Amino acid sequence: MVKPVKLKVRRKAQNSSSVLPVRMLSGLRQGFFYSLPYILSLTAVGLLFGTVIAYALNSSTFQLTQVRILNAGPMNQAQAFDFCELRKGESLIHLDLVGVQEVIKRKHPEYKEVRVRRVLPNELEVVLKRRTPVAQVIFSSRYIQVDKDLVLLPGGSAAPFRNLTVVEGLSAPPEGLFVGVVLKNPVMERAIKLADVMRQSGVLRGHALTAVNISDPDNLLLLVDGQIEIRFGGAHYAERFKILEQTLKRVPLDSSKIAYIDLRFDDVVIGPR
Repeated sequence: MVKPVKLKVRRKAQNSSSVLPVRMLSGLRQGFFYSLPYILSLTAVGLLFGTVIAYALNSSTFQLTQVRILNAGPMNQAQAFDFCELRKGESLIHLDLVGVQEVIKRKHPEYKEVRVRRVLPNELEVVLKRRTPVAQVIFSSRYIQVDKDLVLLPGGSAAPFRNLTVVEGLSAPPEGLFVGVVLKNPVMERAIKLADVMRQSGVLRGHALTAVNISDPDNLLLLVDGQIEIRFGGAHYAERFKILEQTLKRVPLDSSKIAYIDLRFDDVVIGPR
């Protein structure tokens, strides 16, 4: 009686295990037939996309024939291609835009921002943003403009530029006086920031900050209207600026009466002319 029972159990197990793969195979077949249209559609789209890409990479339609440069002044096509170190006929699709941008920045550091983009089918557009001069430095009787990052800009002059504060007492950089050289001088950096604060605050309204002398790091000297000297010392610029602001509310700047204003002591010293 025991043995027949065991045989029946084994047969049932075998039957149930054989039914499961059949059902799985049937489900897979149905899923495949249902998804076949989607697979074929995706394959067709992929082939079409690949064909378009291959055509774009090899077609003369997408060869570079024109470079348009904005904010750089008049420039013919030969000059524009040379500006970017490009050649006519290059593949616009293959073109490395980041590489072009880096070439322009290296050759023309006077531009703070450079943006390059493709204009299909055959044009490259370059948008430039110049650095803005905030002051001028003097080296060997030559005036050179600098921006807020202390980068030397092109166009030096034997005469000072109008409406730009002159920074005096600065040694020439070891790299030389080339466009793009950064003046790594902490005293000058503080002087430029102070001059900018004075401009924006309007404390010198009606007057001009003619020059800043940084030859003595412990005594920053500001020259107003080319005649009145303001002695700032070598530290605590923010506090001394506030004292100057309060002083000028009581004492008007008059170059015929005032020779200097000394802010280095507890009490402000105003030297008569």
